[in-house]
Amino acid sequence: MIVQTTEAIVLQTQDYKESDRLITFYTRGAGKLKGLAKGARRSRKRFANTFELFSLVNLTYRAPKSLVWIEACKLLEPHLALRSDLQRWAHAALACEVVLEMTPEGDTEEELFLLLKSALPRFAAGKDPENLVLLFLLRFLSITGYLPELGECSVCKKRVRSATRWNWNMGRGTLFCPEHHAQGGGVSLDLGTLMLIRQLRQLPLEKIWRLHLLQDNKSRVFNALVEWMRGQIGRDLNSLKLLEQIRPIQNGV
Repeated sequence: MIVQTTEAIVLQTQDYKESDRLITFYTRGAGKLKGLAKGARRSRKRFANTFELFSLVNLTYRAPKSLVWIEACKLLEPHLALRSDLQRWAHAALACEVVLEMTPEGDTEEELFLLLKSALPRFAAGKDPENLVLLFLLRFLSITGYLPELGECSVCKKRVRSATRWNWNMGRGTLFCPEHHAQGGGVSLDLGTLMLIRQLRQLPLEKIWRLHLLQDNKSRVFNALVEWMRGQIGRDLNSLKLLEQIRPIQNGV
């Protein structure tokens, strides 16, 4: 079997048998991979501190027909700042969990790897993790083909600049103008938010993080996105449960 090396981000770590670990990565060269690290729980030197969630590593592995065999793993960036802030940790965990649950194994998508690699240090340093995770999720949907064009009303074909309010039905992937919103339902968007979403899919990656949704729109768009993702995945996400628990604390309840 050919030994391969690629940059990778740790999405999940699970104990396996008495001394091994199963680790799921999103890699630059091979998409999502699940690998077996023999003796990782027993040895403190061979894989020291490399399998923590969010860690950027240089992964060396062999790929048989089932699980990949992890030969070596070198830590490049642990994103330690995320581990000292529960709110940032939870939003970054949501980004990783969405990649974990909504991407197929072995389907190479370098743009998606670069999105996650770019997002994690911003979660660690950013002051507005809710805005960051919204930008991440929307770009993720664009890369994976789930985000529709959002250029016109699905009924009358009226262009987006012709009205100030729109309704986006995420489940159907359709957009409705004020005259036809009753036919589609979905989340209500003002023209500025709609244009921001359209801009986000076109900008170079490093520039998307400059975009900001208005505070009044964040919760509405976030709730619509996660509800749609729950339907796609077929269950709740652990990171969402954590976010729901810490929100009363953030609000002083």
